[in-house]
Amino acid sequence: MNNLERFKKVLSFEDVDHPPIEPGIRIWKDTLKRWNREGYPEGVNIFEYFGLEKLKFVYAGPDTGPYPHFVEKVISEDDNAVIKTDKYGRKIKDFKDATTMPEWLEFPVKNRNDLEKVIKERFDLSLLNDRWSSDFNKKIEEWKDEKRNYILFLDGGCYYGVLRNLAGVEYSSYLFYDAPDLVDELFERINIICIEGIKRILSAEVKVDYLGFGEDIAYKTSTLISPPMFKRFLFSRYKKVCEIAKKYELNITLYDSDGNLNPFMELYFETGINCFTPCEVAADMDPVDLRKRYGKNIKMMGGLDKRKFTKGRDDIKEEIYKKIPVIEEGGYIPGIDHSVSSDISFENFSYYIKLLKEIYGIGEIK
Repeated sequence: MNNLERFKKVLSFEDVDHPPIEPGIRIWKDTLKRWNREGYPEGVNIFEYFGLEKLKFVYAGPDTGPYPHFVEKVISEDDNAVIKTDKYGRKIKDFKDATTMPEWLEFPVKNRNDLEKVIKERFDLSLLNDRWSSDFNKKIEEWKDEKRNYILFLDGGCYYGVLRNLAGVEYSSYLFYDAPDLVDELFERINIICIEGIKRILSAEVKVDYLGFGEDIAYKTSTLISPPMFKRFLFSRYKKVCEIAKKYELNITLYDSDGNLNPFMELYFETGINCFTPCEVAADMDPVDLRKRYGKNIKMMGGLDKRKFTKGRDDIKEEIYKKIPVIEEGGYIPGIDHSVSSDISFENFSYYIKLLKEIYGIGEIK
């Protein structure tokens, strides 16, 4: 059994030899530098080192963000940081010596007219065909290969995520009140682009493994917009893409957002979204608690409290053993609940991987 089969079976509550072992969503460069000092061989692939099969994800749809992209360019650079414009038109400051979020200095949408211009120029529905890669037809045939071992997915929409990237969290919040017509127009065009992607790929008889959403719509204690706003701007669009996907028997719907999503959870289930990552424990998204609240309506990836991995073996073991009942029940692939930060030692990380392998019966602690 390979990780593609494990991924689909676990998230469908089917029997499996063991869930995939996913070391972490992203291991920081700072973390790898620390680990190299602590004995991890430089330049060695983390999966090869631990004898793991990588969860490989391949996107099969069109570009669903601003298109054409804004021109990416470096504005200035010194020994500490690079200031540049990214594909969303944001002016950002990227720090060289530390892995951290960039500092957002300026966003392209500062007023209603800016948003209207971006919608017209970057979400022009007459350019739908241009959003596909030039080798799309060749890839279609590759994706149909029944022997492929990677996970194929489509985009159900990053609606709030795109708005936030264009305007920033603060001004996005104002736009829901000051320009609801334009927010609606932006979200509708994104929805149309995503539906085009879903229909084109699935009607070509490509077997896609999940429908994905990437929003980052929450923070530690709650969501960044209210449930009424969710219903007004997102609910029908999520539901529409999920219903279309389901017609093609695409039943795994994976929603990626940091933070506390509990205020929206019942609404997600109504739309057809039922699988969530990274399930941050500090944000009241512990998989044990989520399964108690929502039963088998919910499926999860992540959910191992990253804070525990900065401590000792006893804390790591307690955190992982706490999740065993949910692992055994199914619908859950455990992993560190976001990036693997540089305060996690190589010794602790190694213990985590070896402990999971021991629990799954594919290795033992030495």
